[in-house]
Amino acid sequence: MNSEVRIGAKRLYDYLAVKHWNGRALVGPDPGIRLNYRFGRFAKSYLSLLPWKDDLYYLQAQGYWILGNWCLGELTGDPEHEEIAVRCSKYMIEQQGDDGSWLYPNREWRGRVANAEGTWGSLGLLASYRKTGDEVFLLAARAWHDYLVKEIGFQVEGDAWAVNYFAHRRGARVPNNSAFVLRFLAELADVTGDESHMKPCPGLLEFMRTVQKATGEFPYSVAGEVKSKVMPHFQCYQYNAFQCLDLLRYYELTREAVVLPLIVKALAFLQEGLTADGHARYQCGNRYRAVTYHTAALGAAFAKAGRLGVAGYDYQMLAERSYASLLAQQRPDGGFPIHEGTIESFAMAVPILDTWP
Repeated sequence: MNSEVRIGAKRLYDYLAVKHWNGRALVGPDPGIRLNYRFGRFAKSYLSLLPWKDDLYYLQAQGYWILGNWCLGELTGDPEHEEIAVRCSKYMIEQQGDDGSWLYPNREWRGRVANAEGTWGSLGLLASYRKTGDEVFLLAARAWHDYLVKEIGFQVEGDAWAVNYFAHRRGARVPNNSAFVLRFLAELADVTGDESHMKPCPGLLEFMRTVQKATGEFPYSVAGEVKSKVMPHFQCYQYNAFQCLDLLRYYELTREAVVLPLIVKALAFLQEGLTADGHARYQCGNRYRAVTYHTAALGAAFAKAGRLGVAGYDYQMLAERSYASLLAQQRPDGGFPIHEGTIESFAMAVPILDTWP
């Protein structure tokens, strides 16, 4: 990590710690879904002095926050990062249901259990187990694994397995979910030495292979067992960057060569999404709108590919271009704008911290 990026990451961390860390969890606003995504976030941006109740507790944010603290702890040697990661992990376990799940925080999906929430929270718990050896973190992650397999489950079509988005719902299949479940299963097998956790992985990889387009893009969603909305494109480049990061981590842990063609094709797609000035394009067919954390995600994918020695391009050069663009947008207080006209979202800012090279 070069010194400018290291300084930028620490400034962002300090900003989040002051504004969104409450001593047990990272909380704050999120663009959300449906009405809030289309209208509410803009109203809040223009009426920012009103006391909006947006202290949302997302497990995905906690997972990123925990990973980011362990990363910064290694880089800086500051024990405070370990203390925060452990405190956040323990509070997460306190919120876990007896069945191993966590409920979705957004009122628009109240009562649902989302794969992304539990899996990303559990990735944070596994990181804390790696660092501390405390079995309580592993037990909580195992409880989520059991819920994931039994209650969320998979849609199987031939040799392809796609994990479901929600528990007890079998709608569209979302490749992004299968990518981070691959990562989670590999992490769990790695820390426990139990290869049985990897049983769904060949099917998940086959699903990712069958849906990946010739361009290297993974669509946002494809048809599932129950009729639901299919979205070929949705914030394509950032979603594909995060999927690429998950596949890269899967490869780092397993060294399974079968995943490399997926990674190389995804990286080729991401190159098309990076502009000459270093910012990430928003979506296929929309080359003008820009979102800050999308650029961070692309930069992280390129940097990770470079560190792992993925052949085919000078990925480190692309990472440096991305991070130069990102640092140019960092505010004096250490935070980042998301994009013009919207409030800052803590859940969007956290991935920037975790994905610095």
